[in-house]
Amino acid sequence: MSKQTDHRRRLRAAASLAALTLLCSACTGAASDERSEGAPDNALPTVHVDGSNGVMPLMRALADAYTAEFPTARVTFGSGLGSRTRLDSLRAGVMDIAIASHGLDTAQLRAEGLQVHRIAQTPVVIGVHSESVSLAGLAAAQLCDVLAGRVTSWRQLGDGRDLPIQVVVRPESEVDMEVLRDRVPCAQSLVMTPNASVVEETNDMALALVNTVGAIGVTTATVTEQSEGAIRALSLDGVLPTPGAVQQGTYALMRSSYLVIRPDAHAGVTAFLDFIASPSGARVLEENGASATAR
Repeated sequence: MSKQTDHRRRLRAAASLAALTLLCSACTGAASDERSEGAPDNALPTVHVDGSNGVMPLMRALADAYTAEFPTARVTFGSGLGSRTRLDSLRAGVMDIAIASHGLDTAQLRAEGLQVHRIAQTPVVIGVHSESVSLAGLAAAQLCDVLAGRVTSWRQLGDGRDLPIQVVVRPESEVDMEVLRDRVPCAQSLVMTPNASVVEETNDMALALVNTVGAIGVTTATVTEQSEGAIRALSLDGVLPTPGAVQQGTYALMRSSYLVIRPDAHAGVTAFLDFIASPSGARVLEENGASATAR
């Protein structure tokens, strides 16, 4: 039996079990899970996801593909939560999956019975407004000059247009900035130009890079892939953030995506995790600029 066939059979079995549970609850007058109310009789329980908004675009892509393949499944998303709040909400049963990319004490979480799954690695990239910036790449020293405000025009970097550089950054506490600081030596003690625009959310960075002529910012390969060409990733020191470069370890700016679940996770969570770990899930990750990792 192929992995894909086995995966489908497990999902259908889970759906049948969920339907039987709902039927028995109705017969005995027991109340059903409130997040499953109004769902079709054969539907799995709804999976509610919240946490890192940096991981959110990747999880939404996985959820879209999952629910397209299994129409009775349902995945909902919160608006993003900080490191401590997301885990407290998971423990309290407010959500089913907490998503994160840093700040996890995995040993402590597992000691208290929570399950931690590292599902993907995603390149952190230097993204630019595609239509206005034709430059293919930057050396690390050039990038630092741009971020520090020592270089302010694309023409100074070899681009043909005398176009002002519009620097867009995330807060220093965000993962993309932490990766940049950690992996690019000249960025470790760099003072950002006071002219930089600071955006709070991943989606805000995407919008800024799509809509701002001459923009450059630190984002992820998922954001560039989902922009459908409006944002382009530059090479850094001659290396593009391609799957091959990631696999060979020649592209250094990487972030991980983690899922944290309770030990009593319902069948809907298990089915969604099985999809993520399946060949279909791996294809979705690759199509969105990420690489699957072992759970």
